[in-house]
Amino acid sequence: MPIYVDAEIQVFPEPEFHSLAERVVGIAFDVHQSFGRLLDEEIYKNVISGRCHAAEIVPARREVEIVVQHDDFRKSYFMDSLLANGLMVEAKVVEELADVHRAQAIHYLLLTGMHHGLLLNFRPGKVEKWFVSTSLDLNERRRFEVDDSDWQPRTVASRKLQRLVEDLLLDWGAFLQTSLYRQAITHFFGGPEIALRRVPVYDAGRQVGTHEVCMLAEGTAVAVTGLSSGQPAMADHLRRFLCHTDLTTMDWVNLDKHQITFRTITR
Repeated sequence: MPIYVDAEIQVFPEPEFHSLAERVVGIAFDVHQSFGRLLDEEIYKNVISGRCHAAEIVPARREVEIVVQHDDFRKSYFMDSLLANGLMVEAKVVEELADVHRAQAIHYLLLTGMHHGLLLNFRPGKVEKWFVSTSLDLNERRRFEVDDSDWQPRTVASRKLQRLVEDLLLDWGAFLQTSLYRQAITHFFGGPEIALRRVPVYDAGRQVGTHEVCMLAEGTAVAVTGLSSGQPAMADHLRRFLCHTDLTTMDWVNLDKHQITFRTITR
């Protein structure tokens, strides 16, 4: 299986999810009222889990593993809490919740097949709560279109890259965090020890530092993004970067929901 979850997953209808989630939010408010806002994240997670178990919101599991695989690539994620097999709770202790926290929660929902989750933040003076939702399932995420009209694969490695990305999307689907696809690409091009290299950066012929890239072949690196807008500006910045290195080509993959674009950037 390309995606494995170490739990039986139940997909709750939205009304049932919200009914259960509000009970958990009530428990979270009680915990915050009792313990205050200054403790480490793990303490809040442990107390919430224990109190949910006492309230018969069961099973109340911590650190549920999600495994994403493709051939010999394997990546593990861990949900903070999974309650009643269908309510994912991610607990934070940050100044305020941000888009990065929402993106992580959506990523976990997509991997597990659930449609709704709950984010809780215990650091503010009052518990901050966000409900996160998605209507996407794996079949829908496996539906994608490829635009390779500006793709000029000059090496065997570039052709391998396109096949690999399309295979990953057929296996895992689109819409996942870009970092997952990037890590898989790095793995299949030799792993971090071989593929990740620091290349010199020059100004008027003088080396001013180095920058890490994922190399596909000599002179060719890869960039993986998840942009829904700003692609022309990104292409311009990739070209500027190339002009200050010894690299000749940047193979650029942009994962924009259902639209997958392969583009060759040269100096």
